[in-house]
Amino acid sequence: MTTASLHALLSHSIDYAGLFPPAALDLPTALRNYRRYQTVPDNWMLGSFALPAHQAEAFTTALAETGTRPSHVPVSLLVTPEDTLPAGLHIVSVEAKADEPAVVRQLVERWQPTMLFVELNPTDEREVMWATLRELGAGAKIRAGGIAPDAFPAFETVVSFIIRAADWRVPFKATAGLHHPIRAVHPLTDDAGSPRATMHGFLNVYLAAAFAWHGMAPDNVERVLAEEEAANFQFGESGVAWHCQSLTTEQIQTARREFCRSHGSCSFDEPRADLRALGLLS
Repeated sequence: MTTASLHALLSHSIDYAGLFPPAALDLPTALRNYRRYQTVPDNWMLGSFALPAHQAEAFTTALAETGTRPSHVPVSLLVTPEDTLPAGLHIVSVEAKADEPAVVRQLVERWQPTMLFVELNPTDEREVMWATLRELGAGAKIRAGGIAPDAFPAFETVVSFIIRAADWRVPFKATAGLHHPIRAVHPLTDDAGSPRATMHGFLNVYLAAAFAWHGMAPDNVERVLAEEEAANFQFGESGVAWHCQSLTTEQIQTARREFCRSHGSCSFDEPRADLRALGLLS
């Protein structure tokens, strides 16, 4: 049985990014997959459909060809500063890269009132970027991996990102490299001979974020993110415990609503299979 605390932690958490590597599916296949995932018992974990803006017209055509109403497919649109609002889509969030406050302001003005998540340069230590996000009500985005070992940010970088976002009270979403629940070494693609690397676990990321949001000391946030034993996360109906630290289900709901919003994954099957293997998903 899926506990209430796990349900709260992962509700609508996985933005389906089937168009992106390593899956890199064609648009019709990715759309069919998303529509199928909307009908499975685990659909409560499914978030939006991650769509590059340059494919918006083709996506609208694909919706029409399958008789799908745009309102039935929430979209997180990946844009550049030059992109404009496409017609006929149900856009629930916008994602963009920016490394200057002026660009962030330009993006917010163009896309408001839709929630904007800005992918920050992970090595940029300037507080002005966080201050700008906070001022404008925008969110941050972190890239947590990729299909090559050097695409993964340093562990310390991810820790710093989560702690700084919590300190600034800036919501965030993550993308790439979060296919598995618990931190461990995995192959980065399904190809024979694929390189292997330590991948951040999505349970680690969400729990570290939720604990940070509710005031956990930074050194313990780091330990939560580094945890490699799934059994040390104890999910119950009333909350979750990690060693002597705990969060109520209500605290988890608050952190998800106000802080750690979602993460992109090119697979919706792999995360659920892993959760079942751990005995966490019914």
